[in-house]
Amino acid sequence: MIRVITVSDRSAAGLREDRSGPKAVELLRPYGEVEGPIVVPDDAVQIAAAITSAVDAGADLVFTTGGTGITPRDVTPEATLPLLTKRLEGLETAMRTNPDVPAAALSRGVAGVVERGSRRAVVVNAPGSTGGVKDAIGVVGPLIPHLIDQLRGADHTVPAEEIGRTPAITTDGLTAHQRATAAIQNRGHNDHRDAEVVVAGVSTEPIDVTALRDAVADPAAGAIVVFDGRVRNHDDGHGVTSIDYEAHPEAGAVVAKIAHEAAAGSGAIKLAIQHRSGHLEVGDVAFAAAASAAHRREAFELLESAVERVKMELPVWKKQEFTDGSHEWTGAA
Repeated sequence: MIRVITVSDRSAAGLREDRSGPKAVELLRPYGEVEGPIVVPDDAVQIAAAITSAVDAGADLVFTTGGTGITPRDVTPEATLPLLTKRLEGLETAMRTNPDVPAAALSRGVAGVVERGSRRAVVVNAPGSTGGVKDAIGVVGPLIPHLIDQLRGADHTVPAEEIGRTPAITTDGLTAHQRATAAIQNRGHNDHRDAEVVVAGVSTEPIDVTALRDAVADPAAGAIVVFDGRVRNHDDGHGVTSIDYEAHPEAGAVVAKIAHEAAAGSGAIKLAIQHRSGHLEVGDVAFAAAASAAHRREAFELLESAVERVKMELPVWKKQEFTDGSHEWTGAA
């Protein structure tokens, strides 16, 4: 699976249409299933969270567009570099070497491998223009099948003498190569149970954090962890008086999808997750979740995975009212 992430302050705030992300999705489709684009602002923490969330969700390739230049807000490479365990410097050089576009040499985009437990993915930073996306995919696209094979260790599962031959089909309809790579991809997950999703959605009513905690209680649970996200009285130097959340009609379905995907193979017991819509005052609960497991590690990991994905992917917009009488709309939960 390929995940596309657009990095842009203005697109994240709804002030400019995202063109580079949809172009990347269009051009990457011939190389596999593509999800996105997810739009995040030029903020290193949020960029890194979007990348790690994509890897945790099963992406083999994370393709970012935007934030690779030299303005003060261009921080995509800085957000990506600490995540990399292996640099693909040859790929970076190839993307910057374009005699027809001299400005390509100014891009600081990086590429490399991110490892998250048993998950491994290639991350590629592309410029934020449609032309830059087209040129980057022109370099990366033909290499994607080989990159993914190497990520999954496929070159160690298929004998050299078999390369180029018609693969034998196994009784389950997969080639031996496909079965081996699937086993590698799912390594560490097949032995874990799916957590039960007991609550998942968007509510127009106040969220009862205690009720969410009680919903995940279970006699087999040795650990229950809770996330309690509330409206604070400040944001980025501004005093905040209230927030209005406007949810897309499918927002509840998105929360449910994320919850079930996070729960699958988590090894935890139960998960409950809920986001508010409507008008909230300072101190009101905007987003809460609870997870239970036999041991704290599985509970913490499930809660973090689900919460980060909701914050990145939920189609909920918020209007913050400031103490000076101004307001601001943003497109991130």
